[in-house]
Amino acid sequence: MSMQAGQYRGKSGLYLFAEQIAYALLGIAVGCAAGAVGGIFGVGVEKCAAFGAAHFSLYVWFLPIVGVLTVAMLRTFGKGVPTGMGALFAASHGEGAGFPIRNALFQFAGSWAAHLFCASVGREGAGVQIGASIGYGIGKHIRMHDADKILLVAGMAAGFSALFGTPVGALFFALEVTVVGGIRLRALVAALFASFTAYFTAKLCGMTHTLYTVPFELSMDVSMFLRIFVFGAFCGIAGLVFCVVRKYADKFFSFSCKNAYVRAAAAGLLLAGLLFLSGGRYSGLGTNLIAESFGGNVFAFDWIVKLLFTTVFLSVGFLGGEVTTLFAAGTCLGVTVGPLLGLDAHIAAALGYAAVFGAATNTLLSPVFLGVEMFGGSSLPFMAIACLAAYLFNFDRSVYNQKRRETVSESIERHLFAQRKRLLPLPKRLY
Repeated sequence: MSMQAGQYRGKSGLYLFAEQIAYALLGIAVGCAAGAVGGIFGVGVEKCAAFGAAHFSLYVWFLPIVGVLTVAMLRTFGKGVPTGMGALFAASHGEGAGFPIRNALFQFAGSWAAHLFCASVGREGAGVQIGASIGYGIGKHIRMHDADKILLVAGMAAGFSALFGTPVGALFFALEVTVVGGIRLRALVAALFASFTAYFTAKLCGMTHTLYTVPFELSMDVSMFLRIFVFGAFCGIAGLVFCVVRKYADKFFSFSCKNAYVRAAAAGLLLAGLLFLSGGRYSGLGTNLIAESFGGNVFAFDWIVKLLFTTVFLSVGFLGGEVTTLFAAGTCLGVTVGPLLGLDAHIAAALGYAAVFGAATNTLLSPVFLGVEMFGGSSLPFMAIACLAAYLFNFDRSVYNQKRRETVSESIERHLFAQRKRLLPLPKRLY
C-alpha cells in the first residue's frame, strides 16, 4: 500500500536511502524507455521537417487539413483524457486524472504531421509530454509513496534530454518548471538518472544533437557585467512578451471563433499563406534561423515574427512545442541587440539562446546549465548573469501554467497585510 505523507516522514534515514536507490533504478528504466521513444520521435521530427522543407511550396497548403485532423483526433480519441502541459503539471502535483500513455500517441501523430507540413512549432512540449506519460505509466504501478508523480517528473527530464542532448539542463528544467520559485528535490535522484540514461539511449537510436562553438574570450569587469545584465533584461522582456501574447492569443481565438474545426481550418489557411509569402523562413523548428544568426544573416524583426507564428499555431490547436522556437528567437534577438550594447554578435546570440528560453519558461538554473552544455564551460559566468537578469525581468510570467510556491516573505505578508494592496508596481520576487 502507498504510505500517507505523515508515515513517510517518520521513516528512518536507512529506509529513505534505500528508497532513493530504488528511484535511481526506476529512473534508469524510465530513461531507457523515454530515451528510446523520444529518440524515435526526435528522428521522426527531423525527417518530417526536412521532407516538408524540400516540398515546401506544395505541402504548406495542407496546413488547414492538418489543423482540422489534429482537433478531430484530440476530440475523438482524447475525450475525457487530460492532455497538454497544463494537465501534465496538474498530474505532477497529484491533481486531475493523471497523465495516461495515450498522450504520447497524440504527440507523435500531431507533431509529426505539423512538421511534415511546415508548421512553425517546436518539439519540446511534445517530447516532454511523451516522457512524462511514460514515467507516469511506470510510476502508477510502483507501490511507493508518490512514485507516479516522481517518475512523471523524471520522464519530463528524460524527454527533454533525449531531444536536446542537454541532460543537466533537462534535469533542472523538470525540477524547476513544475514549481515556480522552488525545486522538486524529492524527484532529484530519479530525474538525474532518467535524464542521463535518456541522453545515451536517444543517441543509440540515431538522435543527433547540435552543439555550437562560440569562444567566450571575455574579461569580466564592471562594464561587461552591466552590458550583459542589460542584455539579459532585454531577453527577459522578450520572454514576457511571448508569455503575454501566448496567453491572450488563446483567449482571442477561442472568443472569435467558437467552433474549433473552423478555427483550425481558417487559421491554418491564413498561416499557410503567410508562410508561403515568407518563403518558408519562419516554418519548422527555427533551426534555420539559429544557423543564420551565427552566420550573421538575420533581420531585426525575425525574433518577434517567429514567436508570433508559433503562438498562433499552438493557440489554434496544432501540436508541438515552444522551446526550439524560443532558441531561434533568442539567437535572432542576440544578433540584433547585442552589438548595440557593445557585445560580440555570436556571444550575444549564444546568451540569447539560453536567456529567452529561461525567461519564457520562468526557470533560472535550467537555462544556465543548458547554455553551458551547448556553448562550453567558459560561458558559465556570462550565462549566469544573462539568465538571472532575464529571470528577474520576465516579471514572474511563464508560458506554462505552473504552480507557484509561496515564499516565506509572501506568507508573512499574506497573513499580516491581507487587506492591504501593494504600493509599488514591482513583481513579488523583488520585494
